[in-house]
Amino acid sequence: MTAKLTTQIMRLTLAVLCVPLLTKCSSVERAEQPTPEQQLPASVEDSIQTSDRTAGDWLQQAAAADSNTDQLRSLLNAAEAFQQQQQWQHAAAILSQIETVQLTRQDFARFKLMQARWFAYQQQWQTAISELEPQVQYFQTRERRLQGLSILAKSHAALEQYWQASKAQIEAEQYNGGASPKQSRTAIWAYLRQARADELPATRPLANQLAGWWRLAKLFHQHASKPTLLAESLRQWQSSYPEHLAADMVATWLQQPWQDANHVVALLPLTGDYAKQGIAVRDGLLAAASKNDLSVSFIDTQTTPLAEQQSAVIEAGATHIVGPLLKSQVEQWKNQPLPGVYHLLLNETTVLPSSIIGAELIEFALAPEDEARQSARYLTRQSKLTPLILAASSRGSERVVEAFQQQRELLNQQPAELGWYQSRDQMQAVVEQKLGIEASKQRIREVKIAAGKIIVDEQERSRADLDAVYLPGNLAQVRLLKPFIDVNLSPFAPPLTVYANSDVHQRANRLGDADLQGVVFTETPGLLNKNDDSETVAQWLNLRSDANLNEARLFAMGYDSIPLLNHLMALIRFPGVHYRGVSGTLQVPFGRVQRTLDWATFTRETVQAIE
Repeated sequence: MTAKLTTQIMRLTLAVLCVPLLTKCSSVERAEQPTPEQQLPASVEDSIQTSDRTAGDWLQQAAAADSNTDQLRSLLNAAEAFQQQQQWQHAAAILSQIETVQLTRQDFARFKLMQARWFAYQQQWQTAISELEPQVQYFQTRERRLQGLSILAKSHAALEQYWQASKAQIEAEQYNGGASPKQSRTAIWAYLRQARADELPATRPLANQLAGWWRLAKLFHQHASKPTLLAESLRQWQSSYPEHLAADMVATWLQQPWQDANHVVALLPLTGDYAKQGIAVRDGLLAAASKNDLSVSFIDTQTTPLAEQQSAVIEAGATHIVGPLLKSQVEQWKNQPLPGVYHLLLNETTVLPSSIIGAELIEFALAPEDEARQSARYLTRQSKLTPLILAASSRGSERVVEAFQQQRELLNQQPAELGWYQSRDQMQAVVEQKLGIEASKQRIREVKIAAGKIIVDEQERSRADLDAVYLPGNLAQVRLLKPFIDVNLSPFAPPLTVYANSDVHQRANRLGDADLQGVVFTETPGLLNKNDDSETVAQWLNLRSDANLNEARLFAMGYDSIPLLNHLMALIRFPGVHYRGVSGTLQVPFGRVQRTLDWATFTRETVQAIE
């Protein structure tokens, strides 16, 4: 036992016992692999989980230990005790002092497990995987294997590697003696149901349990658009895997109706104040139905009471309902859904649906909040710095900003900086303040006063800690803000990108916009000619010369509703299935259609799609 390490242990003990928190460690030093002669099994398995000793006790025992092995094991016990108490900085400080070349093979694996816990806590997911994966085979207790595999599953899922996460969780459940079959099944399915088709191996895995899960995921991707064929394939899966962990789950699914959409009833406002919006959706439904050889009948929700609507749906023998479109009517249907019928509601509310057995309700909304969430994810990848939001002080803008900030929080990012304006007269002042121009002018004034007659450079400088601005406003608002931003950017500042939502793209600037040059925005694929059916949207716009692009987006929504009906049963149960539609790439993670839009940017002469 070295005197140096003993001294370090004493210092650590003193710090832990006398100071509430150690200085924050940014990382734990990467450990060296033990040499072959040290790769021997430990003589005694550690018993930290059942010990009533505190971390301080273990540190004191480490300082008094007679051998390196006992000393290092006591340090490992102390670090683990701290991790169990969520005192991560204390644990990291101890781990950083351990000389790993002196660890046995088993203790080295345990050290790596604690490192992986630390990296997972720091959300350094790839590092956690790299540190842990080679060590899992060396864990000699069920509990440690369960811990290690669970960390691997969580880390892969955080990186959206859902098949790898599923594999780790499937193996973890073999060591989870305290879990019921239902709990194990739920834990695995939570990851597997998000796996994309391109993640799945091309060939069947050898292990029977893993092969059963793999085959289940494959079926959803292969038959997502054909519910009856998917149901038949699930019955065949039952025959092949009668004792599989997922067998009960599949049996429950098959008790529910799995049928192709053959008669659809659409509930839309075809008269009154919202007739233009309802007719746009109707035209989209008819265009898609004609391509899919499907019958659609329509009910005007503005002239037909709810009870009569429901009677007409039952009398028609409808299998699927599309609509209503207006929020108040969506609330009514969520409170009184029809059993045995799939409801694709064309708006969203905060009202919880009534629990009627056999009724499936899915919300499909063109919500600006969804665009804000997508923008928050996109800016996190594209921007190195915390973005700035400039928004009107209104309830609608506040909801969009709140959605953006919530997504930033989910991504563990700092909240975006906010600049609110009450009217267009305040826009320039808010831009100058938030870009740092106002502060720069004040500094110049102070320097000029101090310099007296000496000539001072009067070039204002905008902030150097900003590279993205998000403008969740309409076309008129962004048209006013963009020039203020451009004129207040100094040549010394980093390049700054302005982001917006689809409201900035309207019929008037479909062929480009010099005022908005460089603005990047989210948009429906069908309006960017990035979908196989984009020509259908263009033809509709030519026929409806008085329609705006908001109504064209509703047309795309109606058009997507028809193929979406046949995808619903797969999408509901397996969000890893995506449907690439005219209105966006669609998923149904939690009973609501999640729409991912495409990106585009304005130039002087055109709107250019971004791959």
